[in-house]
Amino acid sequence: MNEVLISKPIFVEKIWGNRRLNDLFNKKNMGKIGEVWLFSGVENYETSLIGIDSGKNYGTPSKLIKELIGLDFERFPLLLKLISATQWLSIQVHPDDKFAKEIENEPWGKTEAWYFLNEKNEVFISNDIEENKKAILEQNWDGIFKPKILNKKDLLFIPAGVVHTLGPNSMMLEIQQTSSLTYRLYDWGRPREIHVEKGLRVLKDSPYIIANNFNEFKTQYFNIKRIKNKNAKIKGFGVYVSLNGFKTVVIPYNVEYKTDEEGLLFFL
Repeated sequence: MNEVLISKPIFVEKIWGNRRLNDLFNKKNMGKIGEVWLFSGVENYETSLIGIDSGKNYGTPSKLIKELIGLDFERFPLLLKLISATQWLSIQVHPDDKFAKEIENEPWGKTEAWYFLNEKNEVFISNDIEENKKAILEQNWDGIFKPKILNKKDLLFIPAGVVHTLGPNSMMLEIQQTSSLTYRLYDWGRPREIHVEKGLRVLKDSPYIIANNFNEFKTQYFNIKRIKNKNAKIKGFGVYVSLNGFKTVVIPYNVEYKTDEEGLLFFL
């Protein structure tokens, strides 16, 4: 493949969603949008990939793994979302790769990172296993629920097994392993399932990371690079998201793309 592609977003309504996203993408006839799936190979939520010059519909990421990355994977390894909330999300935790394979018959667990777009964003995060166990079993988080404020351009790296949630009036770009495995631990009285048994089993004390004003952030699952200048040259594979309008550009391996505005590059 020798053409750069545009990923067409998918819009997901959420009870905690924010009409700011409806306005941003001119989706006024939908309910409150909480998540915009900018690039996805998840079944039933796959984004379409369109040639930036040709207008050709190349299909979905899961059908183009080797053509885009140059390597074979069981499923596309990266998932990108834009998220904005007006309420606290559920307090939740994700399994690691080992648990996902052995218990859920999934290839990967879910490690993720959040890049914040608002000036002030509330988050709660905890890797204290004993405190988290007590809160889960008693369904009482009052003693340990101490939110943090993260600012625009901060990055929060959340390993699998670390308890976390996002607060109201927050907005961020999320990169994650391609997995939908989320165990809700507490949901503020909303009538959704709570995953006590599995949640207890996947808790870890892995260190989370808050990176301020970073240029490049590398992990074993994905890498993130800030593109600060216009006309920067990027050689794929990578997924580039502009920070003005959130245009999502997919750059196949060995193909070059010149940016036209500030953005984030996500790659393996």
